[in-house]
Amino acid sequence: MKRIIRCAVLALTAWAPGASALDLLQAYELATESDPQIKAALASLESTRESRPQAKALLLPNIGVGGDASRVHNDLRESFTGNTGTDNYNDYALSISLVQPVYRRDRWVQLDQTDDLIASAEAEYAAAEQDLMFRVADAYFGILDAEADLRAAEANKKATARQLEQAKQRFEVGLIAITDVYETQAAYDGANTDVIVSRNSIDTAWEALLEIIGSRPREDLAQLRDPIDLAMPEPADLDQWADTALEQNLLIESALRSAELARKNIELQRSGHYPTLDLVGSYGTSDSSDSRTGSRANLGVIGLELNFPLYQGGGVSSAVRQARHDFEAAQDNLEAQRRSVNRTVKDAYRGVDTSISTVQSLSATVVSSKSALEATEAGYEVGTRTIIDVLNVQRNLFESERNYAKSRYRYVRSGLLLKLGASTLSPEDIAAVNGMLE
Repeated sequence: MKRIIRCAVLALTAWAPGASALDLLQAYELATESDPQIKAALASLESTRESRPQAKALLLPNIGVGGDASRVHNDLRESFTGNTGTDNYNDYALSISLVQPVYRRDRWVQLDQTDDLIASAEAEYAAAEQDLMFRVADAYFGILDAEADLRAAEANKKATARQLEQAKQRFEVGLIAITDVYETQAAYDGANTDVIVSRNSIDTAWEALLEIIGSRPREDLAQLRDPIDLAMPEPADLDQWADTALEQNLLIESALRSAELARKNIELQRSGHYPTLDLVGSYGTSDSSDSRTGSRANLGVIGLELNFPLYQGGGVSSAVRQARHDFEAAQDNLEAQRRSVNRTVKDAYRGVDTSISTVQSLSATVVSSKSALEATEAGYEVGTRTIIDVLNVQRNLFESERNYAKSRYRYVRSGLLLKLGASTLSPEDIAAVNGMLE
């Protein structure tokens, strides 16, 4: 019986992936090519960059060409000149016009706003790139996490099945009561349920990864080595990490730019009270073949056009007030983003610290659980322990093995989340984690 238990433990802790195992770096490379979120973020960035040439165009000359050609039928019945009769003639006109803004305060503000708009979009895209790295790693280790649950469930089911078989044999020869068989059967049924639930969890975890890297056949994943090097983040100072995040977090940078954009929007709306001045010019030629009044003429005009708004129904004042409220909201969003980043970074730092202690503690727990199982099995053989004692200790061992594996995954995740919060996460970090895989 001890040999059966030990085989189940080995099945839980040792799993060798095939040669074609998908590793984290390969998954990340697939994600950069297939993830729709990062593609949408890039398209959004390129779209935002077009705002600058559009704003600049409003300050450049606007030149247009127009013309018309008509056929006129004139039936003159009465005239002070006494000329009457019917006349058919052609009428042509061609002109070119120019409008050059001289003073347009709102358009200069709009051009200034594009710097903040584009900077905000660039920060958001850079944040999306780092978020993609974390999403891939989180989904990858989510699968390993679910596989740890399944290995524990299958190991427990296998060991419990063996216990059930032995319990039935012992009952048949009168060594134990029927209640031991019933209790072992109940434990086996529960273990079988855990296997079913764990398999479904793996399916769910795989769907999360395939959503990022694209639909493809499943394959084995490279597993995390055991043991792994456990180290505190560098620098090992929570406050320093929090300060770094507040200084360079990309989402904070984006929110800061958005707040500045909202502040400038107040000036944009206030420009509705300012005059506008344009240089206007036109040159045209017309040709009419009317037999009585026909003529050919060329006309050129150049001048300044001034518009001074006096009263616009209060719309401009309302728009200014609205812009002020939007600015207040943007400032509050900025503060909320700072607090969120501060919390996330500190939680991640503590997560790394806690994970290190947890991994070390659970490693010792696994060793002691194996010893406890061996002692309980020996007691059961001589009649000092019951089958329930064996099942409970056996289940504790498998849970310890599972929790030990999951704690190592949490350590890796917390380290990546910490760098994500500080906006220092890079492909090199993904490669470093990939180096920890078998």
